[in-house]
Amino acid sequence: MLAEWTAELRNEHLRLSNPENYLLLMQWRLAQMETTGAFDQLEIHDLRELAQGAYSAALEEQFSHELYCKASSYNVVPDGCRRRTAHIIQGNYYEEIRRAHFLYDGRVVEENGRISIKTYGGASEIGVIEGLRLSTQSGWFQLIETSRATDSGWLVGVTDADGYRALVDLAQAEFENQNWGRYRILRDRVRYSPYACCSLCGDTFARRDECAQCNGLGFIPRDLGDPKECAED
Repeated sequence: MLAEWTAELRNEHLRLSNPENYLLLMQWRLAQMETTGAFDQLEIHDLRELAQGAYSAALEEQFSHELYCKASSYNVVPDGCRRRTAHIIQGNYYEEIRRAHFLYDGRVVEENGRISIKTYGGASEIGVIEGLRLSTQSGWFQLIETSRATDSGWLVGVTDADGYRALVDLAQAEFENQNWGRYRILRDRVRYSPYACCSLCGDTFARRDECAQCNGLGFIPRDLGDPKECAED
């Protein structure tokens, strides 16, 4: 049982892609271990501290890692195109043009640290996910995250420009206060929104008021790959 707990503790993909679920799993495992009576309270306390430490570290580390998360939805967009050709919802892969009458066209599978998409029934492999990139025989695709399921509901972006500005400012305040859990939630909602930081002024106070590219907003519209006419770069 301790070996299983240790293996879960070392699950770096889950720890960095979904820290909350990682901590819940570790706590669930500890509760099971505690009921067996094979571990004293000091041992359980030490293991709990290890799990909490790994979780806290993940909240900071994950900002430099972009990893696939099973709880999220993604638009699958080919390189050089702005329209999705497929989308993923909580591990189920759906092609935009459905060729079969199955519930879904593929399934995201994690095996020994390798993440791939297999066809319905698992007979063949569609491609391999590396970070937020999908490699297939037909080329490379971006995985653009659009929402994420949490215990309290779906985290989604903000389409209103004023609301997006407020969201960015709140996220920045939480970052400065090092409130990593709250910052991650706000940052994710920023990422799911159809806007991006202005590349010309960088959303800096001193430069954005006179910026001709964003007209003083500090951000510009961003394409999330939703279905529409494909436009080559």
